[in-house]
This record gives sequence, structure tokens and C-alpha cells, in this order.
Amino acid sequence: MNREELRIDSFLRFGYFCDYEEQHAPIDFSSIDKKLYEKEAWEDLIILGAEKLTETFSGLWQEGREHVLPLSGGLDSRLIFAALLKHINAEQLQTFTFGAPGSYDYEIGNAIAAKFGTRHHPISLGRETYSLETELLAAKRTDYQGVLFHHPPLDMLDQNYPDGLFWSGYVGDAVAGSYLEAQPSATLREAQMLHLRHRVLVKSTRLHRCADRDFLACMRQDHIDPEMLTLDEQVLFNEAAPKFTAPLVLFSGYEFVTPFINTPWMDFMLSVPNRYRFRQELMIEISRRTFPRLFNLPSRNRLGHTFDSRDFVVKGTFWLNRVRKAVHQFFPRVNSPNFQYSDFDEGVRSDSNLRRVVEESIENLRYRGICDWIDFDGIWRRHDRRIRNHGDALIVLASLELILKARETEQQV
Repeated sequence: MNREELRIDSFLRFGYFCDYEEQHAPIDFSSIDKKLYEKEAWEDLIILGAEKLTETFSGLWQEGREHVLPLSGGLDSRLIFAALLKHINAEQLQTFTFGAPGSYDYEIGNAIAAKFGTRHHPISLGRETYSLETELLAAKRTDYQGVLFHHPPLDMLDQNYPDGLFWSGYVGDAVAGSYLEAQPSATLREAQMLHLRHRVLVKSTRLHRCADRDFLACMRQDHIDPEMLTLDEQVLFNEAAPKFTAPLVLFSGYEFVTPFINTPWMDFMLSVPNRYRFRQELMIEISRRTFPRLFNLPSRNRLGHTFDSRDFVVKGTFWLNRVRKAVHQFFPRVNSPNFQYSDFDEGVRSDSNLRRVVEESIENLRYRGICDWIDFDGIWRRHDRRIRNHGDALIVLASLELILKARETEQQV
């Protein structure tokens, strides 16, 4: 298999091209010092963490700018919001929430903005946001690198925030420990293979032809001492973060601030003993103690419940959502709040604009002949007849064609 074939297969498997080398927000791990806090008590770390958070935002704050925050139902954007309120009144802060109505991110993000009175724009992804033009623009502004249709309407952002300074929670959860394994991988190869097994974007069918080991050639082989940062986390920061997350959230054309990387907060979080980072426990406790008003509200992390809610209630909601998602295949009106952006399974069937873009793009991809092993007709037939939900596959295939088309158009200019 040649290099170009491997690139196409990686996109069909992961939703991004595995050989991507551009560094939108390179991360400097040189200040990690695991000896610095090894003897600190839990309570002292909470105090120190709050101080590092204040130091970080004081250093990044720019007076006189239009500050813009994408506000979701998760913890990273909420922590940024809380820290910014020390520098700006809520009614002066521009916020927006995008996604599918009924989802945790959309409903909780909008509710927080309403409660605190920010200058807020709710953006419901749907018929008015999907078009060939918007997706070609997104392909260009995400450096022709990742799966499309999951982004806010960039033309709306251009119109609403032409001079905005955008605050991004880029990899904040990973810095806090969300990808810390209970039993970290012992070797780089083990960590890479584990990463590859977990990075499956299309789960409804197999589009790619490669085995996991074939993608190892595209992965970075350098690493730092695993005593400083586990190999599993290093693979995440070397692969998915720069190749998938960064292009899709740090869109070109905007000025971004990323407070969770290359800051006193990051150096602190990565230096504390890993037992305190597991499941983001230290970050959550610092946030709850420092900003109780915001962090006593429901969150996506707790499936719409608060941190004070009993674990059995959260677990019950988890299983209820699983049932609702299964039932949704046959009864579309029974939705799941876990659909963060859009329900692409049903959207491709019923949203005329989305279907038109996807159908036209896949037909053009078929014409190119570069994915001639894929049964396009079979995927469409099974999807339309509700034999199987293939929205994930259709979105990835359409994204591949749109990226190829956008790149060719750019090269012709």
C-alpha cells in the first residue's frame, strides 16, 4: 500500500489524515516536574491549583478586547468561563453554544449563559447550517484535515465576532487526566496499538482496508520519560490532539487563547502525582471549591446531573440513554441527549439540505474511483431502509470528497 492509499485509509478509519504534520498549537512538556509536588497533601494541592489558575488567566488576559467563549455543557469551557468572570462582567462576555437541541452540550451551555446573562448566541445545527458552500469553507479553515459537519457555522462566527479573541478549552480534559489509564502502557508500541484500537470513528461498517499495525508508520516514534507523562497520554498529544482536535477546533482566521496548554496551569496539572489526576479528580475538586456557583450546576460529564447527585442516579441515566439510543433507530422521535452535534443517522434521511450535500459529495467521490472497494449503494440502501444506521460512514465519505474538492479549488486559485 502506497503513501496516498494509507492516507485515504486513515481518514476512513479515524476521520483525519495520519501523516499530518502541521502544529497549530505545539505543546511544551519541558516544565513537567514530578518531584515538585510529590509530598504535597491533597488540600494543599487544591490551594496551589487555584493559584496557578489565577496566574494563568492573569497572564493571558487582554484588556479592551472582545472576548468570545464557546460555551458547552462540559467542564473545560465552564472553567474558562469561571476564571474569566474575575476579569470581565458576564454581560460583557460574548458566548455561543452550538449543537443539537436536546443534547447536553446545547441545553446546558444555553442554560448557563441565560443564568449568568452573557451576550449569548445559541446556534442550532440543522437545515440552515448545512450547505456545500459552508462545508467547503470549513474544509479550508480546518486545513483540509478532518471530518466535517461537526463545526459551528463559520460564516456566522465571521459575522458575529469579526474582532473576537476566542478562548478555547483545547485538550483541557487531557491535561487534567481524562486519558490517564488505570494501568498505563509499558511500551510505546503498546500505547500506540491501544490508541489505534480506540480511534475508530466509523463504527457502523468497515470502510478502510488497513490493519492497525499499518498505521504505525505514520505515528511519531519519539517520546519523553514515561515517569513524566504516561506513554498513553504522549500518544494522544502526539496523534489525535494535533492531527484531529486542533484543526477542528482552532479554525484558521481567528485569534485563539488556549489557557490549558503551555501555562502555569498545565505545568502544575502535569506535575502533580498521577493518582490525583485520575478521572480529572483534582481539577474537578479545584473547580468546585474555587467556583462553587458554576460547578454546582448540571454538566455533561454527569449526564445532566450535578456533582452532588448520587452515582447510582447518574448510572441509571447512562443506561436509560443507551436504551433511548437503541430505540431511536426505529422511532426517530425518541432522541438521546448524547447526540452532541447532530443526529446524522436521521439527519441524512430527513434533512433535505444535509442529504443533498452528502449525496452529491459521495457521488463525486465514487466518480473519482479512489475508494472503489466501498459498496456505496449498499451503504445507502441499508441506511434508507433502516436496516442499519450508517450516518457515521456517510458523513466521513462526504467529508473526504469535500476536502479533496476544497484543496483542488485552492490549488487552482
